Amino acid sequence: MTYLLKLEWKKFSQNSVVRLLLLFFVLFTPCGLFMASNFDLGNINPLLPTENTFFSFPGVWEYLGYSGNWTVFFFLGVVMIYLICAEINYKTERQSIINGLDRKSYFSSKLISLLALAIFATLYYSIWGISVGVIYTDNYDFGYIFTNDWAIPRFLLMSIGYLSFAMVVAFVLRKSGLAIFVYFSYVLIIESIIRWQGHRKIFEGASTKYYPMNATEDLMPNPVWKLADFMPMKDLSFDPLLPYSHAAIVSGISSIAFIGLAWYIFNRRDI
Repeated sequence: MTYLLKLEWKKFSQNSVVRLLLLFFVLFTPCGLFMASNFDLGNINPLLPTENTFFSFPGVWEYLGYSGNWTVFFFLGVVMIYLICAEINYKTERQSIINGLDRKSYFSSKLISLLALAIFATLYYSIWGISVGVIYTDNYDFGYIFTNDWAIPRFLLMSIGYLSFAMVVAFVLRKSGLAIFVYFSYVLIIESIIRWQGHRKIFEGASTKYYPMNATEDLMPNPVWKLADFMPMKDLSFDPLLPYSHAAIVSGISSIAFIGLAWYIFNRRDI
């Protein structure tokens, strides 16, 4: 495992595309939180978030998580696609297997890269969440810092969800530009069309929310839906979001299915 991770690091640590995307992730994740803090709505309705809500515990976990939701999706998802498609396009995938890696080891190296990216994102999120919260929260203790509805594990699972979907898209399409287009299109547009224009007209109730990318997004949703008491939509049939437990189960199953499908496709195709 360590050998495969070092091998991936040697391949891509100096790659300008990967470095730029990682830099964007590092910069924009906290920037999203600080930009959101400019929208202090407390003067309009006292139940709406104020600047203190964004930065203090427990709100910082949700608002920073929502910012990270977008940056993981945009930047790290593209990194995952690039790690796979670049090797296919430049024939280094074939060369790696010719030089001694079997298919299982090669695929394992990409899976390890996925986990490494997800863990890196989660650690970065945790460091920022703790740092900002400690600075802006009065009278906190260790227990209060981590009273956050399992925000850190949810962020990790969310990251794995996006990256596993990016992985299967990359292995299916094999071309960076097309894979990125399909990845963005499905998450932002296509799944919503399927849910609301297709599924919802056939089935009624909350089942439209149990789609893989929607569940992944609902692990770190827009916090206004969860934290604002002025929206009393607690019944599952009307709540626009999945409960965290449901989102975690659906996202976890989907991630395993995506990784399994990616392995099946890679194992069946010629290199």
